Amino acid sequence: MTELQATKTGPSSGAKTTVGRLFVLELSSDRIHSMNLDGSDRKTIVTDCHFPDGIVVDAKAGHIYWTNMGVPNLDDGSIERADLDGRNRRVIVSQGITHTPKQIHLDKDSSKLYWCDREGMRVMRANLDGSHVETLVETGRGDKDRRDQTRWCVGITVDPKLGKIYWTQKVRPKAD
Repeated sequence: MTELQATKTGPSSGAKTTVGRLFVLELSSDRIHSMNLDGSDRKTIVTDCHFPDGIVVDAKAGHIYWTNMGVPNLDDGSIERADLDGRNRRVIVSQGITHTPKQIHLDKDSSKLYWCDREGMRVMRANLDGSHVETLVETGRGDKDRRDQTRWCVGITVDPKLGKIYWTQKVRPKAD
């Protein structure tokens, strides 16, 4: 879930009021919903995703970005962008460029998207239009490494002030 907050200044008082929308991925139905923070006014804004997993909101530019994890053995993950109301949807990172993109982070200062590519075993980034895709970290290669879940990259955040990227990797499942 990702929350969007917009601040408005009242015309007479100059007081600030906060208006927000929550954006929610529904993995099981391949949809994205938008709603008020209290859950009311729920709207389906995007349908026919391909196992959406991570979402980020750029309120200033009026866009949402999300990852489509796809089917791991098909290497068909992608990243898409749409307006906040779901219109003007477009693929910005095509299938075959990223394997199974998971969580996504927007660094507004550098105008970059960062994401973890789980079975691709990578931390990646691109410009906001999907151009200049880069692999920043690679924790393994090939099918043998891919079977080792501890190599899978999952969650991500960026600290632009310190110039650092933080990501999580899966842990081995507990033995019975």
